[in-house]
Amino acid sequence: MTTSRVPAPDRFGRGSICMHLDRGQHPATRVPLLDPDLDNPSAVCGGCANKVLKQLPAGGERLKCGLLPRGSRGLRGPDLRDSMPACVKYAAASGASPTT
Repeated sequence: MTTSRVPAPDRFGRGSICMHLDRGQHPATRVPLLDPDLDNPSAVCGGCANKVLKQLPAGGERLKCGLLPRGSRGLRGPDLRDSMPACVKYAAASGASPTT
């Protein structure tokens, strides 16, 4: 018996971040990446002045993009990584990062 796989819809969740990066767009802002080289990007989200550290009730934190408005549940899009390639809206951070 063989089964065929149905591709997952393009939405936030498993695999959607990779799909956006493959298309050359940032998964949070949906704008083009600053540098198309995914293996050695010239700038990353961890060094952006727009990054926001969301504090979790259990004491952890998640990196979010501050360019996105907060939704009704207080979310700002997908969780990001410090090493994620930056988008064209990248602004170099001057010091401490803002928190929410």
